[in-house]
Amino acid sequence: MAGKRLGIIFIAAVILAFLTGLYASRIVVINPTEGGEDLFSYINERFDEYYYYDIDDQNRNEAFVAQMEAIIDAYADANNDPYTRLSRTPVGIAPGDAERFVGLGINYQQEGNDLRVHYVQHGSQAFNNLYPNDLIVGVEREGEDVFFDTLRSHQDALDHIRAEEGETRTLLVRDPDQTMHRVRIEFREILTPTAYSTDLGSDELGYIRITQFSAYRENVTAGTNTVFADVLLELEQGKFMEDTENKTLIIDLRDNPGGALTALHNLEVKGLLPGIIQQLFVKDIERPVFEMIDKNDANRTFLGGLTSAKAYDIVALVNENTASAAEVLAAGLREYAGYELYGTPTFGKGVYQNTLSLNEIDGVEYALVYTEGEWFYGDRQNVSSDPLEVNLIEQSGFHTLPLPFYEGYLAFDSVLPGLGTYQAFLNVYYDLEGDDALRVDGYFDRATEEAFKRYQGDLGLDVTGALDRMTAMSIHDVYLEKTNDPAADVQLQALIDHLLDAS
Repeated sequence: MAGKRLGIIFIAAVILAFLTGLYASRIVVINPTEGGEDLFSYINERFDEYYYYDIDDQNRNEAFVAQMEAIIDAYADANNDPYTRLSRTPVGIAPGDAERFVGLGINYQQEGNDLRVHYVQHGSQAFNNLYPNDLIVGVEREGEDVFFDTLRSHQDALDHIRAEEGETRTLLVRDPDQTMHRVRIEFREILTPTAYSTDLGSDELGYIRITQFSAYRENVTAGTNTVFADVLLELEQGKFMEDTENKTLIIDLRDNPGGALTALHNLEVKGLLPGIIQQLFVKDIERPVFEMIDKNDANRTFLGGLTSAKAYDIVALVNENTASAAEVLAAGLREYAGYELYGTPTFGKGVYQNTLSLNEIDGVEYALVYTEGEWFYGDRQNVSSDPLEVNLIEQSGFHTLPLPFYEGYLAFDSVLPGLGTYQAFLNVYYDLEGDDALRVDGYFDRATEEAFKRYQGDLGLDVTGALDRMTAMSIHDVYLEKTNDPAADVQLQALIDHLLDAS
């Protein structure tokens, strides 16, 4: 019966999505339906008056959110626009500062009131304690177990977990084998710099990786442009201080999805540090680094900020996940400043988005992310139709592997698609190629069994030949260690070798 009730609410919400609707005037301003009545409110009033079942505030919130999402998705689908969407941000859980936050160090997906772990940040307090596909079902509070399925809402579950820096929580965790664990974790500050430097072991090379572009928010976060400026200054006052013309800066934009425009260029707003483009490129009033044009043909041009070019060379490392604002910077480096790009072709996202805040509902902040216009480089070129020229360096090794995701105990003659990620891992770990390579289709054959035995023996685990939780945990930890180790980054190392050979 509960399913029938939710089904009716969902269907009503989808129908309303193609009309104008309003839950409360304080949430969003809309045009009223014919006769001056708001259809969403009207239907709710009729349900309250005539519907057999009770409808509470949570039901109304869910219906309203479904309506918002259906409206937005309808417009996005009609225009083949995958970037316009309804954004959800849990209040008080998502980091307010893009560079650091206090938390557990996990990404999760909501399942009812429970939290399904999807990713564990390397080096965080959750690392070696929680694993992908673990389900956090409760927490111990004041000596008693509080299970989330007994709470009213997902927000209540988050409130029970939330803690200040230095406080601990004992989480009740059910693993994929359905075994319960108590995991005690201390909340600490986790650093998540959007720009950082790594020593590549060469005096001739500097390295800065930019993971995303975050905006400056007063008393909240410094903004990627400020973080980048600090890292660049340290480099220029360090190993780039002397013999500068023989030095090369590698800017790593791989897997950077983009982000805030102000991190790239702040349009010379008073009091804001220049954006990264202003920090790297010479100002030429006759030639913009890039342009943005909206639906009304309003054209905004963005210029460099330097009086002279950097004395050192710059190259950028990009891949198929370099998108949006990261492509803007890559285009500026290649087409405006003449620097070389290496790696694989970029994503090709030639449109840009803006965000409108809607409201906070039941502990979640909702916002409309919508496509506002196109951006261009060079002579009105767009990366969606005019890809950037990239010197090809293919990636291989651990960085090409998907995150291993343990789904439960497996042994010989089992079949599970997810097993293929472990087979692929073992191929890379033991450099198995050609006839020696394991199949990666998820069938547990004798060769896979022998490979697991070899791995378990080498890592000091119980040698069973099966994929059990301890083996999966070990592989996960090794995977994160390797994918966070520059020495195991085949693409980066190939670029380093190329640059040193050319010097």
